[in-house]
Amino acid sequence: MLPDTLDVRAALIYFHAYMYGPYRGRLRLFRDRGLQPRMVMSEDWEVFTSILLRQQGIASREGPDLGDVEVKSAAAGSSFEYQYHRNSWKKKLEADRRSGHAFVWYGDDLQAVEVWYSDGQRLASRFSEWEAEEPYSRPSQQRFRKQVSAGWVREHATLLLRVRDGEAEYEWRRGHTEDASSNGPTGRR
Repeated sequence: MLPDTLDVRAALIYFHAYMYGPYRGRLRLFRDRGLQPRMVMSEDWEVFTSILLRQQGIASREGPDLGDVEVKSAAAGSSFEYQYHRNSWKKKLEADRRSGHAFVWYGDDLQAVEVWYSDGQRLASRFSEWEAEEPYSRPSQQRFRKQVSAGWVREHATLLLRVRDGEAEYEWRRGHTEDASSNGPTGRR
């Protein structure tokens, strides 16, 4: 599900034009007024990741964001939330088993970003545990949310991209022997 090469250049052009640059300007305005702006919307990370992975997005609540890759974003070092809806949870969970999963961490006012990747097979036991909980078997249950921990991502996923101060600090390459993924997210967030 990963392309042979990432499109880091195009992803960073998008990042600078629509995420990092505008946020830096908004940050100054908000701080002058004693406020904190919202970082970016999850859809921004979906577009950024779709460019990086050379994928097209799909508008659906029952399948992965990018056709065969689910995109999750969270503040640096946080867990990634999966939410399943009452009428489509089984279909979505099955799609998650077959899909790749991109995990995007951001922090330090967007000066630090990391993108990690795992295929659905690595997450299969987690999905089976969630399914065993029999979501929505109680009529009163309103939500079914689960998380993939930061520790799991650091231990099992592959680091694809690390961005610091708007520039690529690390880029995954197919067949590359250096294991930068074992370094985990940088502590400079």
